[in-house]
Amino acid sequence: MLIPNFMAAAVVGGALVTAGVALAPSASATPAPASTREAVAHRCNHPCSDPPGPGWRYIDNYFWASSCIEVGNRGINNHSWSKYQCYGSTWTNYDLWVI
Repeated sequence: MLIPNFMAAAVVGGALVTAGVALAPSASATPAPASTREAVAHRCNHPCSDPPGPGWRYIDNYFWASSCIEVGNRGINNHSWSKYQCYGSTWTNYDLWVI
């Protein structure tokens, strides 16, 4: 008797999963209200951060701090610049400034 109950539960569970997958695209196709879209979209014309001081120039922005640091160190090793600073946070990209 356990096998037929298990089979019935599997069939019902499979039908629910299939129905959930089938409904997901139509639910996401509904546009969000304008206020929600504006709150979610992060607007930034790079650079997002201000220069650390006079003489600093902006190079690029990086999603990961480690990527910004790697490019900064590479520039120092190549003698492209003498100092660098990565400004950013978990919530923004990291701007690379060099001197």
